[in-house]
Amino acid sequence: MTQSVVVQVGQCGNQVGCRFWDLALREHAHVNKKGLYDEALSSFFRNVDSRKCDGEAHFVGGRIQHLKARAVLVDMEEGVVNEILHGPLREMFDSTQLLTDVSGSGNNWAVGHMTYGSAYREQIVDKLRKAAEHCDCLQCFFLIHSMGGGKAQPSLTNSSHGIIDD
Repeated sequence: MTQSVVVQVGQCGNQVGCRFWDLALREHAHVNKKGLYDEALSSFFRNVDSRKCDGEAHFVGGRIQHLKARAVLVDMEEGVVNEILHGPLREMFDSTQLLTDVSGSGNNWAVGHMTYGSAYREQIVDKLRKAAEHCDCLQCFFLIHSMGGGKAQPSLTNSSHGIIDD
C-alpha cells in the first residue's frame, strides 16, 4: 500500500485542494458503506486516534477514527487557508500542516518565488519531511498550484473568432 502527499500552494492551489478533499471524502463514503479505513483511504488520509496526544495512526482494516489529510497547505496570504480551517473540512488539518503569512505576493509569481520562497524554504521542506514520515511507502507528491492568476477568463461571444479577450 502506497501513500501520496498533496501540496497545496497559493490561493488557487488551496481552493482547488479544498474541492479535492471534499470530493475524495464523498466518493469514498459512497463506496465504503461500512466505515472501514481501507487502502483507498490510506492513500490520502491518516486514520488517527484523536484521544491520544501523539495522534497514533490506526492500521488498514479497522474502523475510521479521525481522518487527517496527507497534505501541506502553503499560502502567503492566510485568507483561503483560514476559510478552510473554519469550513466543513477543518478537522482534517492541523497547524503542523499549514504555512501562512499575512501579506501575500499579490498574484506576482516572482515575489512568491524569490521573496517568500527563500524566506520559507526550510519551513516548507520541514513540513514536507514530516508529512512524508507519516507514510509507510511514499509514492508521490501532488502539487496543486497556479502559475498565472489575477486575470479573469476570456468571454465567449458570437464574433468571427469566437472569443474576445477582456
